Amino acid sequence: MTGRTDEAYRRECEARTWIKQGYVTARQVGELMQRIERHRGREAAASLREEMRRQWMRREEWLVDGEPDAQTG
Repeated sequence: MTGRTDEAYRRECEARTWIKQGYVTARQVGELMQRIERHRGREAAASLREEMRRQWMRREEWLVDGEPDAQTG
């Protein structure tokens, strides 16, 4: 795991998990962020949102065949 911390890796994994679970529309992500903010605070929600955006842009690198494609369900 060169060049990244355990916390960075944890954030990547969490963001990918939410995307794989289908949180891909603005409405869905907004509702998720409200829940995250209630439990972990505004900063944590903002950080997760940004990581989800980064992972969405990179999804072709990590989304495995057979997993649900977030665009098609």
